[in-house]
Amino acid sequence: MSWGTYYKHEGYLSRIGQNQIGSKREECQSINDMLWHEILAYMAMTPPVMMKDEEGIEYPWAEFIAMKVREFREEIEDNTRLMARLDDCAEAQEENPENITEG
Repeated sequence: MSWGTYYKHEGYLSRIGQNQIGSKREECQSINDMLWHEILAYMAMTPPVMMKDEEGIEYPWAEFIAMKVREFREEIEDNTRLMARLDDCAEAQEENPENITEG
């Protein structure tokens, strides 16, 4: 017999309707894939000495790439957390649709 922890999760998805759960998850996954491809592109390029950010400020390559990876990682983590919440909601919707409400 296996063992573990059972829990009942109640959550709230701000500005996401019941009919948007699947498409929002796909959107998050698509953004994560795009960010990962951008990270790979930076890794494959020959690093310049200096690089400009979106605001036109120049940074040494090592500092610039560290900032970019940190930004990408934060966004990927935010999307991954939202995807987990969307999965929880989708699972609850399948198991107990009467417990899912919009408001």
